[in-house]
Amino acid sequence: MTVIMDRPGRTAPAPRVATTALARVEARRLLHSPFYWGSALLATALGVAWCWTRMPTWETLAENSGMSSLVLACGLLIATQLATGRDRRAGAEESTRTMPAGPARRGVAMLVVIPIAAVSGALVYLAELLILLPAWPVGEFDPWAPAVVLVIPSIGAVIGVLVGRVLHNASAGPLTATAFCAVLIALLALPNYPRNYASALWPVPERSWEIGAPRPTGWHLIYLLGVLVALAALIIWRAWPKASVTVLVGALVCAGLSVERQTAESPSVISMELADRYTGPAVLSCQTHQQVRYCALPHFEGWIEQWREAVEPVAAHLPADAVRPVVRQFGNSYDLKPMTPGVPEIIISDSWGRVGGWAADSRLRMSRDYVVASVDLYADGLFLDGCDATGQHRTVAGLWLLAQSLSGGAAQSLSGGAAQSLSDGAAQVRSGELRLPRVRYGQAEQDAAAALLDRPYDEVADYLAEHWADLLDPSSTALSGLGVTLDPPALPAAESQGEQRTEGGMCR
Repeated sequence: MTVIMDRPGRTAPAPRVATTALARVEARRLLHSPFYWGSALLATALGVAWCWTRMPTWETLAENSGMSSLVLACGLLIATQLATGRDRRAGAEESTRTMPAGPARRGVAMLVVIPIAAVSGALVYLAELLILLPAWPVGEFDPWAPAVVLVIPSIGAVIGVLVGRVLHNASAGPLTATAFCAVLIALLALPNYPRNYASALWPVPERSWEIGAPRPTGWHLIYLLGVLVALAALIIWRAWPKASVTVLVGALVCAGLSVERQTAESPSVISMELADRYTGPAVLSCQTHQQVRYCALPHFEGWIEQWREAVEPVAAHLPADAVRPVVRQFGNSYDLKPMTPGVPEIIISDSWGRVGGWAADSRLRMSRDYVVASVDLYADGLFLDGCDATGQHRTVAGLWLLAQSLSGGAAQSLSGGAAQSLSDGAAQVRSGELRLPRVRYGQAEQDAAAALLDRPYDEVADYLAEHWADLLDPSSTALSGLGVTLDPPALPAAESQGEQRTEGGMCR
């Protein structure tokens, strides 16, 4: 007699239900991966570190967060390669062949890594933004640029899935991440002529050629989405061959067209007239505080308070009728003409220190520049690079102004900390530690300035107010009444006939 025993079976789940269940399992495994959490923390730390020293702008934040998203993409690549290759490592292939979910269904389930990677990129970007508070980015916000941090990690995760389906060894993930980085570095080495295709293919959108100029970030986002969709189509090839071919071709066509549009919209010839559209005097937002005019680029007005901290301590020691130089922000190019003829100005960029010593360094640089402009060591709004101010009394006055502005104020009573600060300033001037930028002079000028700092503040301030107009003449001996015995050198004939300067010549 033969007895046949039937094992009580379960109804096989529908393909969609099985795929969904597999996706949930893979999502849980990915969220427990040390590579996932390690890369997320490293990406956040790097993004913050790259922004830590400078006041953030939307452009620099997009650039730094985009670079940190590449780090997250590499971590996700390794994690998803390990997850996909699990079916074929350590003899597991014999067991997985008997499972109802074949390679095609498991490939579709692995697409769950795309939304996880996108959300992770968004969280990293948000964490970087919040850690930098209270400094909020300035400049014009481009909504397409931050979207890149959602797509780049997703591309890395999908590449890991594709590699895991072909190479199941545990070392394949790190090696692929290394090759991925090598390809990106190679893009930087490619020539950018006749058209800038290398920059268009670089995953992170580059900064604009000029502050405020439009960037083809929308086309760049379409290019990255096309790459992502094309890679996803390769994953679902076994499940839906015909549909995946159509999607693959369409995605590649969109990616190629978007790269072409990016290069077409980048200006091939940049002129000063074109730059003036975005950073010229007509677009600047100007404010006046304490008789000093500040002109910022659009959306940079929030930095004026930072500039005031550097400029007003200098302006407070200028005579009441002295011309206050204009603080003017400009872009990547520099205009040669001041906004108001006869009024000196200092030109500043879109960079400013954020905290600690970096912020103090930015304030010191602006204070020094403002002093140089105040004593008229400028020509047509630009610094006289490397000119010789030896023997000129306005050089001594500039050093006195700089030391007073950094001392915390001779306007205070000279007692306690203020007196000690002035004493330190005199020592720094005499030793050359405190100097005027882009101007050459010697020990005699430093000693004369230190001697002025030892005099009562009111005496020197009143004398400067009375002789300020004469002091600005490079051949003047206006400070002789205060004991300054410097003898200005004679002006060269060519300069005395109206030339602003000769390269390496005397400051006019």
